[in-house]
Amino acid sequence: MKLLNPKLDFVFKKLLAGDTGILTDLLNSVLKLPKTRRIGSVTVKNPIILPEEITQKYIVLDILATDKSGKNYEIEMQIRSYESYPKRALFYLSRIYAGQLDAGEDYEKLKPVIGIHFLDYEMFADTKDFYFRFAMRDVRYPELRLTEDMTLHIVELPKFERIRKTGQKKGGLGEWLHFFNHAHEEDKTMRTAYKNPAIHKAFDALENLSADETVRHLARVREDALRNERSELFYAEKRGEKRGEYIGKINLVQQLLKHPVTPKKVLTGKSLKDLGIILKQLEAELKKKV
Repeated sequence: MKLLNPKLDFVFKKLLAGDTGILTDLLNSVLKLPKTRRIGSVTVKNPIILPEEITQKYIVLDILATDKSGKNYEIEMQIRSYESYPKRALFYLSRIYAGQLDAGEDYEKLKPVIGIHFLDYEMFADTKDFYFRFAMRDVRYPELRLTEDMTLHIVELPKFERIRKTGQKKGGLGEWLHFFNHAHEEDKTMRTAYKNPAIHKAFDALENLSADETVRHLARVREDALRNERSELFYAEKRGEKRGEYIGKINLVQQLLKHPVTPKKVLTGKSLKDLGIILKQLEAELKKKV
């Protein structure tokens, strides 16, 4: 039986939200806390995946969890790249942070929010590392932290693969990243190389999910939704390029005709069809003058 890909966000959430012991081990592997401060257990606040979440495009199937100390974790697998990701990531963390208080409550009640995002693409291609931790520090004095209440951990899975092949050893977080990259390709004999018992447990859970026909069907539905999303984003980008091309040509021809140049903001609000008509009319007028 072919295993489902744990990098599919639907499978990722089903796998980790379904077993908090597996999720806890992953969090400890990422955060690398000393033994005295390791997370003992977590509670998942949003374990249910609603049907509309699977089919809906532009939605994030993240995991929200808290530990016994009240710290909040937002964990997600991000398999598509888009420009607004940094803003969206910050918005999510800020919303979780602010959402802890009701009107009039004391700010001292606020607990830290930690984002852990696994990217199936390279966001910082020019940087050799695959793991990044963003925190609120002073630019000139990075040892000075304004607060430890908000941090974001970003892990680039493809770059880890490249670095590991050139000397990066497995173990700890490395084993988890290898699992995410290859679990759906490995047979049972290859799994013996993993030292972490939690990953063997994750393999068992992934096998159970993969054997469930309903889960396999929903995974295919989710893949289709993401495929459609990528297609829409691609064509939207192409339309944006075409729109920019039309606007540039319209303004150029207007300058050649010594007409008032229509502001780009005005032209941006028009449809591609209308822009094409405007450009055609201006070019026809220019031909008459040549």
